[in-house]
Order: sequence, then structure tokens, then C-alpha cells
Amino acid sequence: MFPTPYTDDGAEEISMPVFSEASSSVVTEPPSLMREQERLYQGTRRPIPVSTIDWQSAMTSHFSPLHGLDFLQDVNQLIIQQTVELTDLMSSLESENRYTVKVPRGETIYYATESSTSFQRTCFGSSRAFIMRLYDPTQQEAIQFKRRLACGSCCSVFFYLQDLEVWIPPGEFIGKVAQNFNAQRPSFSIYNKQYDVIYKIEGPESAFGCHLSKNHNFQIFSSDGSTQIGSIIHQWDQVQVAYNLYMQLPGHEHNTRHKALLLGAAFLLEYMYFENAKRKSTCKCIC
Repeated sequence: MFPTPYTDDGAEEISMPVFSEASSSVVTEPPSLMREQERLYQGTRRPIPVSTIDWQSAMTSHFSPLHGLDFLQDVNQLIIQQTVELTDLMSSLESENRYTVKVPRGETIYYATESSTSFQRTCFGSSRAFIMRLYDPTQQEAIQFKRRLACGSCCSVFFYLQDLEVWIPPGEFIGKVAQNFNAQRPSFSIYNKQYDVIYKIEGPESAFGCHLSKNHNFQIFSSDGSTQIGSIIHQWDQVQVAYNLYMQLPGHEHNTRHKALLLGAAFLLEYMYFENAKRKSTCKCIC
């Protein structure tokens, strides 16, 4: 035992341990924590230890909102219903039409609004020119139908056949529906933007006249006209007490642009053969 040293005033002196220069660098924090603090001080982030590439692809496939033609992706059946308000029924003036395009479950995938002049609606009735804009549930314009003033549906008048162009935003032409010269029955061809025939539509032989009010079936055929692959039916709905258009699209068709062209064909048939049947006024066809 070493004697305890005392100070001059008699107090016991506390001995302090003496460290060498090598012992002055004693590690008081874990090395990983020191590296983390140094990294934060330098402004760099710690790298994520797992890859996020799969996350991004999964988010794109599952959380990307539908818009535009996406609503036609897995649809093989459509119902076109006209929206008629009380003011339209009470007024004697022709108004711009509005429609809803639904799937059989009842969900509305498009709202259609017509833009036309009052002069043509009054003088030419269902033969008027119009621009039909279809909006998806996100209120974005998805499809646009452009129809010129023409008349070729009545009494075998074919000097100015009808057609309807189909556009999608922001101004892309994707094809058109054109009436064919046929003395036996209504006939139409559907063209893509390269003007290649992709579908043909044939109506019943009894479908001549300015308007039709009964059930009628227009058959959709392949481009060569040999195989029926769908139909557009004008049929009475007992629940709504009104006529609607029912579309059966080709089951193998996954191109939404082709489905939009078929939808345009249904709207053209609606105006050519069934629009006047819903009005109490006389036929205003100019042919």
C-alpha cells in the first residue's frame, strides 16, 4: 500500500489517473454511428438497402388512374342511353342531345354531349351536322365524333352518303365510319387512320326509311364480311320505358381505338335511323 499524499493544508489529495497520448483516442461511440453522423454532416443520404424498381412497376400497374380510352380496355358490351330532360319534352324546338355510355353492370364510362347549330337542328333534324364529345368519369374529353351534314338513309337516296370521323385528344384522327352504296340494306364500312377496312356493318332489309321505332339488329362483320363478330341492337327497355342501343363488341378485340370506331358507328346509326322516332314532330329529312 502506498501512503496517501496530503496537501499543505492537511487535506487528503485525490489521486487522478494519468493517461498517455495513445490512450487519449478512446472510442466512446460505435463505429457505425460515427460513420452515420459523418455522412449526415456531409449532406449525403444513406443508400436504401433494397431495390425499388419492382415497387415502381407495381405502382404504375395498380395505381395509375384510368382515363380516355382506358375505360374500353376490357369492355365487350355497351349500352347507349339518351338523357332526356323535362324541358326537352315540353319544348317544340330541337335541342342538343346528351347520352350516357354504360357497361351492363350499370356503371357509366362516358358522358356524351352534342354540339350543333340551332338552324340545322330546326331545318334538318336528325340529318344535322354535329360534334359529339365523350367525357370519361374524370371529366376529361376521351373521344370526339364529327359528322357532316348529309342524308342518305331515306328512300334509297345515295347521292350524298353519310360518314362520321372519330378523333381522340389532342387531335389525333383514328378512323371513320362511312356509308356504302347498297340498294338492298344499310351497309357501312369502318376504316382505321390508314383508311384500311377493319369492320363492316350490315343492317336489316327493312331498315330503309327516315326513322325506325322497332327492334332492329345491325350485324358487325370482319373486314372481309365473312364472319359476324358483334352486333348493334336497337331494343326497348321496359325499366326505362325507352329504346336503347346495345352493343356486342368483338370478344377478341383489345385495341381500344377500334372499339371507339365501333362506338362511333353506333352513334351514327342512332341519328340516321332512330333519332326521329323519339320525336313527336314530323320527319325533317331533306332528301
